[in-house]
Amino acid sequence: MLKNTGLPSAKAEDCAIQEINPSEVLISNIDIFTAIHDDPYIMGQIAACNVTNDLFALNALSITNYSNFMGIPYDMPSIMAEKTICGIRDFLKPLGADVDGGHTIYNPWPLFGGSASSIMQKKDLIRKQGAKEGDVILLTKPLGVQPIMGAYRILNSEPELLGDMNLDSLRDSIDIAVKCMTTSNQPVCEVIHEGKFSNRIHGMTDVTGFGFTGHLREILYESGLGAEVRKFPVIKEALELAELLSYELVEGLSPEISGGMLMVVDSSIASDLSIMLQEAKIPCYKMGIISSKYEDVTFNSQCEPIVVPKYD
Repeated sequence: MLKNTGLPSAKAEDCAIQEINPSEVLISNIDIFTAIHDDPYIMGQIAACNVTNDLFALNALSITNYSNFMGIPYDMPSIMAEKTICGIRDFLKPLGADVDGGHTIYNPWPLFGGSASSIMQKKDLIRKQGAKEGDVILLTKPLGVQPIMGAYRILNSEPELLGDMNLDSLRDSIDIAVKCMTTSNQPVCEVIHEGKFSNRIHGMTDVTGFGFTGHLREILYESGLGAEVRKFPVIKEALELAELLSYELVEGLSPEISGGMLMVVDSSIASDLSIMLQEAKIPCYKMGIISSKYEDVTFNSQCEPIVVPKYD
């Protein structure tokens, strides 16, 4: 059996789930975190993406409600808050949603986030639990956001600490990280629904605070199975920065923000799902397999990181 890692059981889903009637459920989520980018507009987009991706992690297609939350310092100019809300609204509109309400407090440091909900068909729910031997592990975004954004903060304050790193390449990597954090996982769900794959995806979540390994462990929890990781996509410069800044990226434990969709899928649909995702211009990385040979997430001895030079 998989050892208890201290993480929540797979029964703790990305959203609260409440039955409305025999065929429909209300799913809801709340998420709040500190600023990771200096531009308030971009920060608003990141916050909205992070909040709403938990709905899509359960295979929702739409957003029923979005309520914004902000904690702002007394000395923060009001224009900063306004730009943050503009970023949130501009992110939500292509998803068919808007800011429906919210709450703002004064706080010594900035906080951003909110709550989101969706009404969806119960039959379409994809939970974290249900991994089966032979399932293929898929991921839709490269990893390494936290070390990249750690370097972003250093670049703006003490660039000499980055040594002889190519700063132009680092700025490209920061752009990739921001693109990852502001790209919604809604299109992944659209592909799942279009291809009628829901019943053959045996576990799904988005990669955020526990990192890739932590969230894969959530799917494996109590399954009696483990995982063999054979490929590991990372944003360029992320590996070097993770070593410099002591992020556990090569172990898959570096936290992500608004990360990709992590799916454990029946091997019979893995190729078709991958092809449909790529046709929809969604990257798809085959990370490895679920196997009874392992008791935890194990990185194959020949597992080589795949450096991702761009993210469109």
